[in-house]
Amino acid sequence: MPSRHALFGSSPAESFFSVPALPTPGPDRPAVHGLPPAGQCRLEDVDVGLGRLAPTSRFRPEPEAPPGLWVTDGPVADPVPAWRRLVGLHPETGLWPLLLMSLAADYDDRPWHSGELDPVPLARVDALEPAAVLAEGWADSLVPIGENPYVEHLYPYGAAFPGLVAPQRSEGPAASVAVDALHPWAPWRLGLASCRRPADAVALIGWNGAINSRSPEQVSAVLRSWEDRFGMVLLGLGFAVLKLLVPHPPSGVSEALPLAAELAALCPDVLSEDGPLDGFGYASAGTITGLARAMVDRPVWTLWWD
Repeated sequence: MPSRHALFGSSPAESFFSVPALPTPGPDRPAVHGLPPAGQCRLEDVDVGLGRLAPTSRFRPEPEAPPGLWVTDGPVADPVPAWRRLVGLHPETGLWPLLLMSLAADYDDRPWHSGELDPVPLARVDALEPAAVLAEGWADSLVPIGENPYVEHLYPYGAAFPGLVAPQRSEGPAASVAVDALHPWAPWRLGLASCRRPADAVALIGWNGAINSRSPEQVSAVLRSWEDRFGMVLLGLGFAVLKLLVPHPPSGVSEALPLAAELAALCPDVLSEDGPLDGFGYASAGTITGLARAMVDRPVWTLWWD
């Protein structure tokens, strides 16, 4: 078996890396361990930094679940190489790394240190069917109310959610990601979530960035499905931003269209002209077809909720 550094690149200065492979569904996922204590954290050869447990919601006196995130007190140097190496350690540590961005410079504590996280028991994720979550999102957020709703922006689909795409995990080489595409100069914190699979981190952390349309457990349920069917990898979170790495992005518009439908059903703002510059809104022109065009050959997907 290749060494951990061979899997993720031997030099932090490398400008590209391959999307890491996640285990196929099954019982051999990593064991769950506790989060690190407050203070300096080091995992094998990785100096993660000085950090602590992220506080849970100040609005809920008795949270449903314990804190699910350890987060550095401030931004870290060389965040992308550290993330890559921590992914390689996940089978041993049970700690999934996340690149975390705060709301803004003037709100540097939000949401990681401001008491805005609301951890959710995984039983609530287990109870959900991803297809039902997406069908609900399609109907609630993309189809206008009325007897004959306007659905031209959803072409080639209509008022009914088209359903889940068949599994497309490929055995070929994973896509390469340019380190610069992840803005390594930005003030990224590092977070650690104790989980058997990265999709569960959203619920365990209680990340509320999608709360205007989707709950943490709904996001985790869909991410589980995307992990299983497409091998998508949760990279990081912002105040209302979620970043994914896609090992085998669609190679053409026809292949991308059903994936675009799922993306928009979870995150309707991918069809909005607002959002981060590296998101889809500016490129999608407000249509499923435009979104599909923007997804072709793109290994980093940035979802943003208004």
